[in-house]
Amino acid sequence: MSETEEEPQVEDLAVPAPAGLSFISVYSSEGHLRELDSSTVTSYNFRQPGLLSQKDTTQFSIQHQKFAADLSARLATFLRMDVTCAKKSVRCSSIPFKTFCEGVVQPTHLTVFQFEGLDGAGVLDLRPSTSISIANRLLGGTGNAKDVDRNPTEIEIALLDDVVLMILREWSKLFETSCKPRIVGHETGCRFLQIAGDDTPCFVFKCQIIVGESEEVFQIGVPFSMLDGLTSETGPAAKAAPEVKQKPMHWRSPYAAIEVPIMAGWDVRTITLQEAAAIAPGDLIHLPQELIDQTKVIISQTEEFYGTIGVEEGFLAVHLNERIVKE
Repeated sequence: MSETEEEPQVEDLAVPAPAGLSFISVYSSEGHLRELDSSTVTSYNFRQPGLLSQKDTTQFSIQHQKFAADLSARLATFLRMDVTCAKKSVRCSSIPFKTFCEGVVQPTHLTVFQFEGLDGAGVLDLRPSTSISIANRLLGGTGNAKDVDRNPTEIEIALLDDVVLMILREWSKLFETSCKPRIVGHETGCRFLQIAGDDTPCFVFKCQIIVGESEEVFQIGVPFSMLDGLTSETGPAAKAAPEVKQKPMHWRSPYAAIEVPIMAGWDVRTITLQEAAAIAPGDLIHLPQELIDQTKVIISQTEEFYGTIGVEEGFLAVHLNERIVKE
């Protein structure tokens, strides 16, 4: 007769937990309370869920692809050099502010901005090679500052502010808002960036930008409380406007061969006959920067549109903004 094996005691089956581990009590999906390693549990604030649905994210991405194309043309005209914002690299997402800060690569140049009349503040992240290339171009250089690994100087920051405001004005056009952007501060990192709480949901736009030989990523991050003010009337959350049925247009084939001249130009200013007679080849005529957005498109000797002049795929182009109202 074989000896009966002695059954192990409960105490013998208990395996001591490794030193250094901490456990917390959590409820499983079946409603049972369990003890789990705290390092495997992630906290989630259900009072602040992500505010962008998949449909909204897709719509924002399409809008920002157009923004990237318009911005590259605007910057290329302003800097008089090749600037490309790759539309395929456009990414729009809703993430907590802490996650956004963790994704900012050091060193960098952060510009904190606000929109007049709206609560909250946003941040624009421009990496060193891009920001210093732009500043170098504005100072009369070639605009090539590839592999630069330093923060911009005070003089360079002052020059960059004009370009940052141009980017923000172009971005605000997506929402057809009358709120004007203004810069409220600069930072070299996210350590002292206190524009929102860690769990605050933020909208983040990210895009690849090529300035000369520099190729980096720049991004815009704003809390949803601020984005709501921009999209309250024109964004994805706005009510759909009723469709207005228009009378269909019928094209007549004999019109196809008629040539119509088209021109683009500006009303610069009025000068006296004496000033006009003194103009000679080689002279410089200073033009206001605002004229870029006030380009008149003249079709068959009739002023029809206001537009923004720029460069599109290597060709000089005018983006039509609004029709000229004739009195």
